[in-house]
Amino acid sequence: METHRPLHLLLVLGCLTSKIIQCMSCIQHERVALLKFKARLEDPHHLLSSWTGEDCCTWRGIGCNNKTGHVNMMDLRHEHLCDGPSNNGLLSGEINPSLLDLQHLNHLDLSSNNFKGIPIPNFIGSFAELSYLNLSNVGFTGMIPPQLGNLTSLRYLDLNSLYHANHRLFADELNWISRLSTLKHLDMSGVNLAKASNWHYAVSMLPVLTVLLLSDCQLQQLPSSAPNFNFTNSIRIIDLSNNQINSNFPVWMTNFSNLVQLDLWFNHFHGPIPEAIGQMTSLEVLQLGLNNFVGPLPRNMGNICNLRSLDLSSNNISQNTSTFSDIFSLCIGNTVEILNLRSNMLRGELMNWLVMLKRIVILDVSKNSLDGPIPASIGNLSSLRGLYLSYNGLNGNLPLSIGQLSELKIFDISSNSVGGVVTEAHFANLSKLEDLGMRLNSLAFNVSRNWIPPFQLKIISLSNCQLGQRFPSWLRTQKYFVQLYISNAGIADKLPDWFWKLSNFVTLLDLSHNRITGSIPPYLKFYSIRIINLSSNMFSGPLPSLPPDVEYADLSDNSFSGELHQIFSGNLYSLAQIYLSNNLINGAVPASICKIQILEVVDLSNNLLSGELPICFSDLRDLFVANLANNNLTGLVPEVASPCIVEVLHLGSNNLSGEIPSSLKSCNYLVTLDLGGNNLTGRIPTWIGQNMKFLRILRLRHNMFYGSIPQELSNLQLLQILDLSDNHLSGRIPQDFGNLTAMKYTTEATETALESFESQTLTRTDNISTIGYSDSISVFTKGMLLQYTKTLPLMRSIDLSMNQLSGQIPVELGSLHGLKSLNLSGNHLTGHIPASIGGLYSLESLDLSANSLEGEIPSSLSTISFLSHLNLSYNNLSGRIPSGYQLQTLNDPFIYIGNHNLCGPPLQQKCDSDATVHDLIPSCIYSEDGCESDDTQWFYYGGVTGYVFGLWAVCVSLLFSEAIRNAFGLIDFTHHIMNFRNHQIETRS
Repeated sequence: METHRPLHLLLVLGCLTSKIIQCMSCIQHERVALLKFKARLEDPHHLLSSWTGEDCCTWRGIGCNNKTGHVNMMDLRHEHLCDGPSNNGLLSGEINPSLLDLQHLNHLDLSSNNFKGIPIPNFIGSFAELSYLNLSNVGFTGMIPPQLGNLTSLRYLDLNSLYHANHRLFADELNWISRLSTLKHLDMSGVNLAKASNWHYAVSMLPVLTVLLLSDCQLQQLPSSAPNFNFTNSIRIIDLSNNQINSNFPVWMTNFSNLVQLDLWFNHFHGPIPEAIGQMTSLEVLQLGLNNFVGPLPRNMGNICNLRSLDLSSNNISQNTSTFSDIFSLCIGNTVEILNLRSNMLRGELMNWLVMLKRIVILDVSKNSLDGPIPASIGNLSSLRGLYLSYNGLNGNLPLSIGQLSELKIFDISSNSVGGVVTEAHFANLSKLEDLGMRLNSLAFNVSRNWIPPFQLKIISLSNCQLGQRFPSWLRTQKYFVQLYISNAGIADKLPDWFWKLSNFVTLLDLSHNRITGSIPPYLKFYSIRIINLSSNMFSGPLPSLPPDVEYADLSDNSFSGELHQIFSGNLYSLAQIYLSNNLINGAVPASICKIQILEVVDLSNNLLSGELPICFSDLRDLFVANLANNNLTGLVPEVASPCIVEVLHLGSNNLSGEIPSSLKSCNYLVTLDLGGNNLTGRIPTWIGQNMKFLRILRLRHNMFYGSIPQELSNLQLLQILDLSDNHLSGRIPQDFGNLTAMKYTTEATETALESFESQTLTRTDNISTIGYSDSISVFTKGMLLQYTKTLPLMRSIDLSMNQLSGQIPVELGSLHGLKSLNLSGNHLTGHIPASIGGLYSLESLDLSANSLEGEIPSSLSTISFLSHLNLSYNNLSGRIPSGYQLQTLNDPFIYIGNHNLCGPPLQQKCDSDATVHDLIPSCIYSEDGCESDDTQWFYYGGVTGYVFGLWAVCVSLLFSEAIRNAFGLIDFTHHIMNFRNHQIETRS
């Protein structure tokens, strides 16, 4: 026993010493360094409140070595300090150099805070023992200090700055990385490496690198041949996604035998995927989506036996799916769980190959050109949770076997041609279904009124499916849905009261384009709703008060009545777009509308509104679209905000007065300006043509504008519709209207022709992004007022009728080859109708009536093949009415009434016989360059005349020589010639 006593004493002494060390406080100068560091931090939520007392080793986020007491860890990661994710209480301020006193630090984590654009301190490169450094998403900016290359013990380096878009790091070269010989994990995602062209050589020197994450680094190139990588056997994860790499698939990567994950998503990779990819047998995740890869897919891809996730979405893979059997019959068919082939050019059917995906969980083949039926064998894919088949050409009936997919959560077959009847059996075992997308098909629901579905849906998308005339009662069982689309579903029923007491989680509601009746509760119970569309129904009663979070509300095309006060009475801080057109709303526009500071689109057109618009209208600084047309509004045209970003302004068909306000002068992005049908006066401002370079529609008809038409309007190169009719305008039609670029080209060529102009002039980046607004305008054409909405981009029209314009019709108008409607009626125009009018190739409607035009009708008018409406009445035109071509179909004599010196069909007045030949000869042979020269015209004259007289000489000789006729068997032929001649004479007379 005595011999063991010293050993026992040593053991006791060792234990006591260990306990003493553990009870020791942290090193004093390190404690002071930490307090100095804290002093320069901004800590509004007191996350470092525990940093008090003598023992800094007990402070939150600080760790010490158990043996020496030195601080060896500082973990101030925001989530760790807050015990979970949070956006509040981020640390900020400065990084005090006092941290240099922590010379034994080997773990430093400041991630997910916000140091507001300060640079990474150079002194961090002095922590010689540091093995873990995480500075991700802390808001650092500027160049990464190359001193980090001194951290030769570093094994983990994370400089990710993806989530601080305004504070990004950059590096012009990465040579310093090559010195980090022990580095295993490197994450520089979000760091700008556009100038670091040698990045791949620097990285290739790291012998034990396992993870390389360089997403969103503005990388532009990869080496065409394999660099001498030191980590060929160690690398397991490579992420080069969201860059600008423009190359073929890097074949040298297929040599990385232990690579588990390769992410090349969202680059400019192109060309085929090589057969060598089959060598990467360790791959579990392969992300190649959003590139320009072309098909077909290599058969060897089927040999990647560990692959669980394959993303080839949004490429140019063109392949018939019948060849997929060759790929998925290999081992990949037994392992792949996620297959994303969305947005390619696949064609063929789902048959055969689909059942080879034994473990498939997520299958996305949407937005392709697949056809054929959904196979009944799909019910055998027992692991399937997400099935995306939308936007294809699938047809046939929906198989009942869908109801066997008991794990299915998402089922989307939207935008196909699937038909047939949907019954309860289709949903028999879908107890886990959360997202049902069947819209835009030819499906008809036939379920019992008492049916209780086995699922609780979050997204219900059944637009354009026939749900029956009665409101679907099974919806009453769905308590947790977030989005409901049942527009155009054939419902003709009163909306039940229980509907408004359903889910408390609704964010989107679309009941539009049905025949639903009833009224809306004064206060909607869907408090979380952001998008509500009740348009094109038969709702009546007063408008409801909108929930505070609503962003988009469309209640148009109903029979709502009452005033606007109710709907604008709440605190609608999120409302951006509101549509109330085509109702029975009366009263004034309340000033409370001006409180909605972010309002972008307001459509109150076609109601019974009256009174003046509120003066505060100019406070709506985010307004893009304002449509208050077809009401009874009075007063002046309202001022607009400055700077003005309005793009569409409809105030037509009201009782507004005064002049066009000068505040509109700053509306440089205006596309539509409609002030027609009011009592406005003054001159048309010249600044419309000088400032509004994007104007496509200018409608000032039916006002009291006077003076001449501004020459500056010819600067509007995008102008498609110009309507200045029914005013008191005088003077001449500007010759430069022939330069209106958008009217010069046929519809098919217009966008191409204007592309250059728009690219040079369009500097604005925040164009209209609306969900429901479609611009619409009424155009007087073909003798009637027509409304253009869907076809509005195709319309080209000039209407200057019912004014006091004088002078001649400018010859230059003949160059407007894309013009569809021209109305110059009801003026004092004189002179001839220019022969260049034949250059209006696309013209469908021409009205020159009630002027003082004289001379002959140019025969070039007959060559306008689309002309279906013509009015030349009440002028001083004379001579023979041209015949043939399109004019022969316009046989209404009222087209020419009031021109006493016109003759020929369709008028009863016959022409003199000396006009017989003249009618065959166009007064102007029109070409793309205008009228041909006189010499050219005489050439045509001589040719035609010679042909006529030559033919007549032959016929005369045949008529008077029976022997010749009999010898050549030409009796019947002569008979036909004589009949043809008689017919021509009758037609001309």
